[in-house]
Amino acid sequence: MAVPRSGVNAIDVGGAPMLLTVTGGGDAIHLARTADSSSPGQSAVPDFYFDTSRRWDSTAVANYTAAELLAPRWAETTLCGRVWAVMAGGEGGPLREDGEVAFAPTCRRCLTLIDRYYPKPPADPRFSLVAQLAADVVCEQGFAEVRGVPGDQQTELRKEIRKLVRDRTGHTTKTFCRDSTVYIECREVYSQHAAEHARAGAEAISEYLAADGEPRPRRPADWVVSWETWNVD
Repeated sequence: MAVPRSGVNAIDVGGAPMLLTVTGGGDAIHLARTADSSSPGQSAVPDFYFDTSRRWDSTAVANYTAAELLAPRWAETTLCGRVWAVMAGGEGGPLREDGEVAFAPTCRRCLTLIDRYYPKPPADPRFSLVAQLAADVVCEQGFAEVRGVPGDQQTELRKEIRKLVRDRTGHTTKTFCRDSTVYIECREVYSQHAAEHARAGAEAISEYLAADGEPRPRRPADWVVSWETWNVD
């Protein structure tokens, strides 16, 4: 009984097939989309992979269907813009005797870019209010934190805060996430309040040294916006 052979090692991203690939350098697994109709496509592997005279290669790809892997249907560059070398081995095993297999991308840039292939999640009812509050804090102090943000709201929230701060001040901001917290920083605004920040830091140190080991009430963290506090359901 013939053993079924595997096709290309691709995943579905928002309804679009994307090939798992490796480049000439580095260990990251990248994604390549299908080629545009206006450009020639690239096959998942070079044709010599199925050359029976190259025994060291041909035995490794024996579990794959040649017609599928040699079909020129993939873009020549990955989502992150790199020229890729060959498909990563999948369910059929490694493509070379010394190769490995992969079933998901690991390139951080490719992982970021696949978001555009999925529909945007519906905005939470508190989205606009939290974005406005965070932008207010950044415009006043140069930095802010938004805590407790659901994962599906983080990307759009970061974009909206950056836009609001830019529209109000003309300055750019940097944002990043750690777990459920979104951090926002605007260097230009922060520099305008450098003396005030330094004075607040000095006062905090003085209070700590004067406490003699006794805990003192903490000042309100006025740079923190809580997602949960503004639940408008």
